[in-house]
Amino acid sequence: MFDFRSDTVTRPTKEMKNAMMNAVVGDDVYEDDPTIKALENYVAQITGFEASLFVLSGTMGNQLAVMCHTQKGEAVLMHSNVHVNQYEVGAISLLSSVYPKLVHNESGYLSASDIIKYRGVDNIHFPKVSLVVVENALGDGRCLDSTIMNQTIQQAHDFGYKVHMDGARIFNAKIATNVSLKQLIGDADSLMFCFSKGLGAPVGSMLCGSKEFIAQARRYRKMLGGGIRQGGILAAAGIYALTHHVERLKEDHQRAEIIARMLQDLNYEVRINHTDINMVFFKLKENQNEGEWIKNATDFNLIFSSSTHGWLRLVTHIDIDDEAVMKLHQFLLTQK
Repeated sequence: MFDFRSDTVTRPTKEMKNAMMNAVVGDDVYEDDPTIKALENYVAQITGFEASLFVLSGTMGNQLAVMCHTQKGEAVLMHSNVHVNQYEVGAISLLSSVYPKLVHNESGYLSASDIIKYRGVDNIHFPKVSLVVVENALGDGRCLDSTIMNQTIQQAHDFGYKVHMDGARIFNAKIATNVSLKQLIGDADSLMFCFSKGLGAPVGSMLCGSKEFIAQARRYRKMLGGGIRQGGILAAAGIYALTHHVERLKEDHQRAEIIARMLQDLNYEVRINHTDINMVFFKLKENQNEGEWIKNATDFNLIFSSSTHGWLRLVTHIDIDDEAVMKLHQFLLTQK
């Protein structure tokens, strides 16, 4: 089956499995797993942060960041579209006891002018903003220009706010924009990125920041049940992904562009300005029933997710090859 639902469905390659099988391990709670330590040192080096921490998921990484950057009763300023708000079960309210101060605008992301507009007044009736959450690449398939992002970060810092960057697909953004990783991150105070999406690893994400920040995050990670033992088996997959799977993201982006044009040629409505990375958003034709369309796709060994607000999302990844694109084309030709 060719699974277009997400790049989270990727399976480790044979070479990645070999790296995992041969990993030298220890006990990471004691901080003596050599493979995890090697990964954390390498990630700190390539991102420009003082330290990094291997965590089990992107959600865990984001939540640890909020826990470390905030105090109870404070507010987190972010666009309503970000993953922290939409897809993390409202965890910031439960785990950190902070208030989500949401920005709604047509751009779909937080800008420096939004920081100014939503700063609010210093008044005991309102929660005090202490953290800003930004995202790149965006969940809608776009990459945010590093200049715009850096202006937003600078404005947040001017007001004394910390900035956490959800960079789940930051390497997709790096490849798409041809901008260095450090330039994309800018002066953000912390960063999270995922191994288990386009990079093709089975489990894991990284949280990056200052040494003090990571020391606190390590304590909170243990509190949340994320203190793993022989985690080097998983870290080995992350090391392999960073050294072998970053440049190949270009292939995913190229196939997404091919599919977007294919859908347009067959008269599907496509969000063509949202194809910076490995995602394609499109609408079915008026006469097509979504449930039947998705069910019919399984006859061609294709798997799709249901739509959100009328838009279906198709995601390319390491397990989507040219045969998958051909199968998709064959399927589309059968759907009138």
